[in-house]
Amino acid sequence: MPIDQLANYAEVFGGAAVIVSLIYLAFQVRANTREQRHQRRFESFEIQNTIYDFMSGPANLSETFVKAARDYNNLTEAERIRFTNMYLKVFHAFDMIIGMHEDGSITADELARFDRYMIGGFNYPDIRYWWSNFADKALASDRVRERVDQVVAELEAQGVNPPTSRSVHVD
Repeated sequence: MPIDQLANYAEVFGGAAVIVSLIYLAFQVRANTREQRHQRRFESFEIQNTIYDFMSGPANLSETFVKAARDYNNLTEAERIRFTNMYLKVFHAFDMIIGMHEDGSITADELARFDRYMIGGFNYPDIRYWWSNFADKALASDRVRERVDQVVAELEAQGVNPPTSRSVHVD
């Protein structure tokens, strides 16, 4: 067999090997992408679970939220700090969830579920009052501030429970 013919066979075999390698690499990249998305969804679940546990866990935190929602100005200094830190943790988690959505790790539906939870507190007038008057907004990311401001503006435009310095007390 002449050397030219062997070179042609080697070239064809080399080309086929490259194609097989590329196909294998494509399958590996695809599997890795699926695994990363799965991991990010699990991280999303863990973030949400942490927030749910945080909000429902310590009785004093739940009580502080209820008290703030009813009459923010009636909170003690310690309760105000606890309340603000609670929301900072929620804002931080929400920012991470938004990032996961932006990089395609979670779906729009998953983002919407967390969004509904995060913004739910702003249906209470005194929570909006806190946001408008006392919250250190610089501690929240730009995208979280924009979302909260959007929700507050929408609620106020609809006339839903306008924020006041004193809400109706429920005894």
